[in-house]
Order: sequence, then C-alpha cells, then structure tokens
Amino acid sequence: MSVIDFRTDFIARPTPAMIDAMAKAAREQPGFGLREDPTVARLEEKAAELLGTEDALFCPTCTQANQIAIHLRCRPGESVLAEALSHIFLSESGAPAALSGALAVPVAGRHGVMQHRDVRQAIRAGDASRSRTALIVIENTHVFSGGRAVPLDAMRGIADIAREHRVPVHIDGARLFNAAVALGCSARALGACADSIAISLNKGLAAPMGAILAGGRDFIRDAVRVRQMFGGGWRPANILAAAGIVALDTMIDRLADDHRNARRLAEGLAGCRGVSIDVREVETNIVMAEIDEAVMKTTDLVSRLEAQGILVMPISVGATNILRFVTHHDIGTPEIDRSVAACVEIMGRRPHRLHQDRS
Repeated sequence: MSVIDFRTDFIARPTPAMIDAMAKAAREQPGFGLREDPTVARLEEKAAELLGTEDALFCPTCTQANQIAIHLRCRPGESVLAEALSHIFLSESGAPAALSGALAVPVAGRHGVMQHRDVRQAIRAGDASRSRTALIVIENTHVFSGGRAVPLDAMRGIADIAREHRVPVHIDGARLFNAAVALGCSARALGACADSIAISLNKGLAAPMGAILAGGRDFIRDAVRVRQMFGGGWRPANILAAAGIVALDTMIDRLADDHRNARRLAEGLAGCRGVSIDVREVETNIVMAEIDEAVMKTTDLVSRLEAQGILVMPISVGATNILRFVTHHDIGTPEIDRSVAACVEIMGRRPHRLHQDRS
C-alpha cells in the first residue's frame, strides 16, 4: 500500500526533470567562491527576475533566509513586528532573539492579515525607554491560518504605512507563489510591497532543498556575509541549484492543481462525523480540519489513518485540536479520494453536510 503523506509539501519528491538536471550538474565543475558557481548564478538571476528585485541569494532554507533579513535590519534590542501567529515567531526556534537580539512584537490578525490601524499603532520610533521598530514581516501564505493568502491591497497598505515610518518590510514568502496563484496576481506584484523577500523552492515547488532571499543589490551583498556566518555558504551548491531552476520554470503554474485538490479534500472531510471545516477558508494547498474529541481523540485518528498509509500532522491552535493536510504534486485525485474514504470509514458520515464558519 502506497503512503500518502499530507504532513507538509516539502517532502514531495523531485520531478524527473529535476533529477535529470541534478545529474547533469553533478558532472559539471562546481564553483568554489561563495557566488562563483554559474548554475547558482542562473538560479539567482531567474528568482530576482520573477520577484522583481535587483539581486537574489540561494540559501539552504527559508528559515535561514528570513533570519538573514532580520539580522540585517535589526540591531540587538530593536523590534521585529509581525502577525501574532507568524512562522518567524512560532516555528523558527526563537531565532530572532537568539541570532539577532531582536524583540518580537506580535500583532493580532484575522486569517493571517494584520489590520492597518493595528500595524500603525504598533510601530515605535524608539527612545531611551522603548525599542525601535526596525522591521515589519508579512507572511504570505500564512501557515497557521490554514494557508490563507494575504490580499495584495492589504500588503500595499502595510507597505505604505511602513514607508511613512521609514521601516523596511520583509515578506516571509515560503509559499508566495501559492499566494500569487490564489490571488490571480504575479509574485512580482506581491514582492513590490517589500524591501526583501524569502521564498522556498521545496514547499510546493518540489525542489529537494533550498530557498531564495531576494532584495536590493547592497542588501544581498551584505546577506552573503550573514549567510556564511549562519552556516549557509555550502558548496558545491550547483546540484541543488539545478533543481531549483527547474522548480521555478515548471512548478509554479501547476500549484493551482494543489489548490483544487485541497478543496476537494476539504469538501470530502466536511462530510465526516466529528470533523469541522469551512471549505470557503481553503484558498491554497493547506486544509485545517478541527476534530471533535468527543467523537474521537485526535491522536487516535492520526494513528488509525497512519495504519492505512495516510500521514497527517496534528497541531494545536489555542485550545483547538487540528489536523493539517497539505497537498503537493505527489497527491492527486486518487489519493484525495482514498483519504476521504478512509476518514469516513474511521469517523463515520455526518447526517448533514454542514460547513461551520469559525470566523
């Protein structure tokens, strides 16, 4: 029985075209210097063009790309402002404080979107007693809201406020291309709302590893030093860069398939007893299913699905028990339908297809 792994999209296998490109790159002479390799240079040029920036830098992970940006913008004791459930606050091991001495200023949002008035009120110029706001981070898509896409108008409004206060903006865009596809706009348009952008090459795009930090030429020049300091200047990098080029060339447009599969999954799961989903909230490739523990313990459901070769990730959002399902190119309609059937078999079918709106 084949395994269906919904835990995340960065475990998706590289495509045959990526494997061929990596094999070809492995036979080429790699560069030695930190920015010497021609394959890496092609990847960085392509990413900068897609995102509309002057330059870009190949990094091992999107977390490192985010942390390089924070380190370059924040002196110790200064603040980074972001939505309260942002990845940089909840899932990066306290790195802003540990690596850069940056204070976290969480701003409560709705579906991952900070309200403009709240951002304006949270910004501090800094004085003898208070920390200066040195950076604003926008996460798009927003993981803990279920992959919701932050609308372009919302991003532009935050960018305007940031410019007014002379505070740079960074986009944690691990799944920025998912956001662009869902919103029907270009990644370049979203990137124009920020001074720097981090994207992942393996979340959704199926490259085996890697991320991009994009921004101005001087910013990236300084980022090379910080990447080395953070242990990210690995070589040879051409093999993985070759896969990243294929990812950017071939995997962006097909993200719409992942979004359709996620909605199909959500519609099916909504018919299960003890499972609450608002299908309208499924915008990209992440489905958050709330489990009624009076019907079945979340841990028991995870175990029973695993016994049928279906892997899902339990997470806690407040006091709510959630199962997270993430679609990717290894999961198509047959895998979706098999997973829904397994959930119905385990949980039973609800009498009426109710879509509870948790908003």
